[in-house]
Amino acid sequence: MSDRRLDPRSTPIPHLVPPEVIRRARFQDRFETRITNWLQPWDFRSPLDVGVISVPLSKTSITPNSTYAAPNALREALVAFTTYSPDFDVDIEKLRVREIGEVSLPIMDVQESVAIIEDCLKAIFELQQSFFPLIIGGDHAVTAPAVRAFCRAHADKQVGLIHFDAHNDVRVMDHGPTNGTPIRGILESGVRVRGDNLVQIGIHGFMNSSHYKRWVESHGGTIFTGRQVRKTGIERIVEDALSIAGHGTDCIYVTVDIDVLELVYAPGTGVASPEGMRPADLIEAMFLLGQRPEVAAIDFVELDPRRDPSQITTRTFASAILTFFGGLFLRLHEGWRGYSDEIEPE
Repeated sequence: MSDRRLDPRSTPIPHLVPPEVIRRARFQDRFETRITNWLQPWDFRSPLDVGVISVPLSKTSITPNSTYAAPNALREALVAFTTYSPDFDVDIEKLRVREIGEVSLPIMDVQESVAIIEDCLKAIFELQQSFFPLIIGGDHAVTAPAVRAFCRAHADKQVGLIHFDAHNDVRVMDHGPTNGTPIRGILESGVRVRGDNLVQIGIHGFMNSSHYKRWVESHGGTIFTGRQVRKTGIERIVEDALSIAGHGTDCIYVTVDIDVLELVYAPGTGVASPEGMRPADLIEAMFLLGQRPEVAAIDFVELDPRRDPSQITTRTFASAILTFFGGLFLRLHEGWRGYSDEIEPE
């Protein structure tokens, strides 16, 4: 359902427009809350815990895709979800999550798009109201301007980086910024992100080159492959990643490319392979990271709805985001018991 009642001119951020689609669930009973009835646009006045920003960029993809459609596909998929997870016994209903809006991008000019993303996100990060920013791509090219914007808005902070992906994303930039260059685009930009605070998790076999592995390592970066995740266990990997990314830093930015998953679980993305992570491990990692106070921002990228049969990848994408919210809720609401005092009468 389209809803343009929020006037784009009412948003105080340049290049920011309201969400293209607002989805509401028709069915909801009094003992559950549907995510689509809970997640609504922000009015730029009321308090909030999390601000969701959509960046529907896809023209920077090395192979053509439809990642620009990811924010709307996510909104459609969320109609099936509620605010409660029995896995973690956490209900995020009281977490104040609102959609800040979408970054409006030019149709033809890739370089201008990247500059607009950085400027728009910097303005959002500098809003007087404090909230946790969560960014929905778009392809992975959105991460470099997002991290640069975060660093510019917090110029006094040293930032660590945890990167979930099938790929190292440090390709040469001979053809400008692409979804294969964001990590290089961060480390070579001069912002306060050091290579020895970069951790890459889930890197797949036969998806990269030895040159790019050595490039990451020569800059001090740490790589945990998909095989290492399976052999070591995700809890230990996440703890090691937090220790490395957090060493000597003030906060950590997390970026999640959904192609980090095994291909069977992620048909709706560009280039996954059988050697990736399982959804359960990604979801566990999101719950752990959401609880950690040093994690200050996160993005989720590379969902391609046009390749996604039966919303397989889209629902996994949604679960990862909601589970991160679950961990964040526990961070912000310490002591929450995890269940309601209201019991339905017999």
